[in-house]
Amino acid sequence: MDETDKTRLLEEFRQYLDATTVVEEETGQTDLFSLFGELAALRTEVRTESRQFRTALDTIGEAHEWLRNSQENLSRTVERFQGEFSTLRRDTLRPALLDLLDLHDRLSAGLDALRNYRPVKGWFRIKSRREDRRFIESIREGQGMSLRRLEEILARHEIRPIEVMGLPVDPHSMKVLELDRQPKLENGVVTAELRKGFLWGDEVLRLAEVRANKL
Repeated sequence: MDETDKTRLLEEFRQYLDATTVVEEETGQTDLFSLFGELAALRTEVRTESRQFRTALDTIGEAHEWLRNSQENLSRTVERFQGEFSTLRRDTLRPALLDLLDLHDRLSAGLDALRNYRPVKGWFRIKSRREDRRFIESIREGQGMSLRRLEEILARHEIRPIEVMGLPVDPHSMKVLELDRQPKLENGVVTAELRKGFLWGDEVLRLAEVRANKL
């Protein structure tokens, strides 16, 4: 190979190396620009998503506040209606319960009369007395069952008798109809119960009618 060929080959190799370097530099610049562009787009996307997230949080907060206010309003409304319903229910039930108390009085009086019943004595009424006893006993058992059933109904409605015997007169739950004079007892003490009084829960349904001691 002569000097001319060597010189030509070296020149071509040098030109090849110079061209490769330029391409690598251009390629490196292009990749860097693409990276910056992608980063800028990503930053814009992140900002957009952040704004959307803040908007969603604000919306959720407003919804939570609305739900809380709605729940409070609903609770107040339910409490108000419960109070009104309870008052209406008691006003509606009161007359019926008072009628049941009157029935209780009649059953109690009838049962007491049957317990105190004694057949007429006489030589010619021995058989009749036995029949009378069986008849009265059957009626007394029926009256007792009816009275117990009625007391169960009253108990389910939280109705219970007022205790009065031997206690001082309470004007909120008792009504004095008769006076008694017993020096051994304190003044104002109940000596007899003329008619039972009843409580309905914590409320007086019917006053007790009593006889009280007065010195």
